[in-house]
Amino acid sequence: MGKKVRIFFASDLHGSEKCFAKLLNVPRIYKANVIIVGGDVSGKMIIPIIEVGGGEYRARFLGEEIVVRGRSGLEKLVDKIRAVGYYPYVTDRRGLEELESSDRKLEEIFEELIVESIRRWIKLADEKMRGLNVKFFMMPGNDDPYIVEDLLKESELIVNPDRGVVMVDEYHEMLSLGVSNITPWNCPRDLPEEEIGKLIDSIASSLERPEKAIFNIHVPPYGTNIDLAPKLDENLKPILTPGGEYELVHVGSIAVRKAIERYGPMLGLHGHIHEARGIYRLKKSLCVNPGSEYTEGILRGALIDIDNKGVRDYLLIQG
Repeated sequence: MGKKVRIFFASDLHGSEKCFAKLLNVPRIYKANVIIVGGDVSGKMIIPIIEVGGGEYRARFLGEEIVVRGRSGLEKLVDKIRAVGYYPYVTDRRGLEELESSDRKLEEIFEELIVESIRRWIKLADEKMRGLNVKFFMMPGNDDPYIVEDLLKESELIVNPDRGVVMVDEYHEMLSLGVSNITPWNCPRDLPEEEIGKLIDSIASSLERPEKAIFNIHVPPYGTNIDLAPKLDENLKPILTPGGEYELVHVGSIAVRKAIERYGPMLGLHGHIHEARGIYRLKKSLCVNPGSEYTEGILRGALIDIDNKGVRDYLLIQG
């Protein structure tokens, strides 16, 4: 039996500073040799914090009007907002009016905050993991703007494996693709199924042993228990069953399913559908979606032990 390697896989951090901080403790707590983040690393929303004078700041956050005073109060509010994946933006009333009246200004500020956040993450990772014998892979997902790719290149330790093949250890290659089939939100990396299939085939052409490979693909395969999401109406609101529960539908990628069935990788690592936490055996391939609960600051992940024989053990965890 070859040397055992322990993978920690997570996805859909969506800007949560608290989840990322927990991720950096994974090598110490779980003795992981490899960390893989499968996409959607940037946040979704700006939370303006209005300086109203006299050392007072106001913000509307999670449906609540919040008032803090002084620099210490402001810093605590900023940390609270960052913890759940939103971007705090300190401004005055005039700045808020400009933000609300100009889509271009909103986009500019949002990109600036993404850059600031990812660079802060990179600095933390490079400092905390320097000297550890740990491989750290992190790729963009369908929700991430293309600036994220350039930012990840600035890291000393983090490797962006997107649209390529990298070695996880001496036995196992990893194919990575951080896209999704078309969603109702028209995200930056939403692609038609045909294009996803062609991309996977192009990347897979360089695999030496597909049956020993890991497919790190952001969107899960269609028609599994790890691609179920609430069905939405024309206003993008969840549809309820007569019993008051969400009506669920399969929203994963048909192209990804076909590729996994065709190439038969030993392991599929997926995210994208936050609610669809689970394990699914697709023919010979073990497919994993650890789910995401980033808005609560909870890091959900999968611990997977592999060796030259294949997957030896796996466990879904959270904390």
